[in-house]
Amino acid sequence: MARVTVKNKDLAFAMKIFGHISFETRKDMKKHEYYLRPGLKAKLKSKEAQRAKQKQKKFLTEKAAV
Repeated sequence: MARVTVKNKDLAFAMKIFGHISFETRKDMKKHEYYLRPGLKAKLKSKEAQRAKQKQKKFLTEKAAV
């Protein structure tokens, strides 16, 4: 379990930091949940990149329309 120390009685900031740490831990666990062959890993990575590029393109076109 991750630990976060509270300084200057700033509990909200400590909770925020704890959330980031726990999210990274969950993300890392999911990544190592099962083995992916290098070819499949590359395919997934390229699909994610395409998805991100389309999302960014959509965001930019919506922003330009406004």
